[in-house]
Amino acid sequence: MKLYYRPGACSMAVHVLLEDLGLDYEAIAVSDEVLASEDYKKTNPRNQVPSLATDDGLLTESVAIMLYLADKHGGSLTPARGTWEHAQMMMMLMFMASQEHPAFSIHMRPFRWSDDEAAHPGIAARAEQNWHACMTRTNGWAEGREWLVGDKMTLADVLAWVHARWGLRCTPKTPDGYPALWAIAKKVDAHPAVKRVMEQEGIKPLL
Repeated sequence: MKLYYRPGACSMAVHVLLEDLGLDYEAIAVSDEVLASEDYKKTNPRNQVPSLATDDGLLTESVAIMLYLADKHGGSLTPARGTWEHAQMMMMLMFMASQEHPAFSIHMRPFRWSDDEAAHPGIAARAEQNWHACMTRTNGWAEGREWLVGDKMTLADVLAWVHARWGLRCTPKTPDGYPALWAIAKKVDAHPAVKRVMEQEGIKPLL
């Protein structure tokens, strides 16, 4: 398998799962030049990461890739299908992928949503408001809990860890604005598979 990733991007969650499962894979860091190229469209039509090349074919979208890997290879990061814990994990993953992630993306890159430069500050500001509304919900799930779902780390915690890191670029930053989420993120940071991924991607541990 080949994972196409960007350091610190949502592809980090897929990278963690590959490491945790102990699978044989190649991690390929995609440069700015390659990401924007026409040739990379063969790997990801939207010029994004992650993409995972498998014997079954090519997959995009981080949540879809993680569920494919978990269904195919098992592992400890996914509750059994049909359980309440699995349903909760899916709810959180879908929420983070469909609402939290877009809000952050629009905040950081308003130029993708309007060619009018004068509109960019307003778009970014509104997107940041949406980001904080989403983070408030995720932090609420974390309050009073050791992990987001059940009694152990799941894929929901891994993706929340990625987003908690992104929140260091917003105001208020994750540690101050969302302490329950930050506490879980720091625990994810200490996981052996996560440590290996951070080392590979050149990502610094959380303070």
